[in-house]
Amino acid sequence: MNKSSSKGIKLTTVFFAVLVLTVSALLSNNSIADDMDVEIETSEQ
Repeated sequence: MNKSSSKGIKLTTVFFAVLVLTVSALLSNNSIADDMDVEIETSEQ
């Protein structure tokens, strides 16, 4: 039971990490300039 549960946790963690990296990569590729502009504008205000 311990082995199967730890394997499931590891697989879930790896899958989640890959998913987050993929999403963040896509977001940064599509709108990194827009995000920077928004952050600068909000910080100045």
